[in-house]
Amino acid sequence: MQELIQQLQEKAGLTPEQAVQSIDVIKEYVKGKLPPFIAGTVDNWFAGMSGKAEDKKPGLMDQASDFLEDVKDKAEDWAEEAKEKVSGFFKDKK
Repeated sequence: MQELIQQLQEKAGLTPEQAVQSIDVIKEYVKGKLPPFIAGTVDNWFAGMSGKAEDKKPGLMDQASDFLEDVKDKAEDWAEEAKEKVSGFFKDKK
């Protein structure tokens, strides 16, 4: 991101603070034009540009993996509950 800040300073004659503020405005504008489920990737992209580990958020693939793991766990729980209910149904019929 430093390279972009430097270019804004050189080409647009902005101060470092103005350049950073410009980038924030652009980032928010782009996020506003995207569907909410994609807008988070803009933050990730800008965080990746900064190179700061503390700014980086989990990537889309990490988020998708976490989501799928949650779905898998819930499906396993549901299947176990269904198995118990069906087993109980047939035990009561004997």
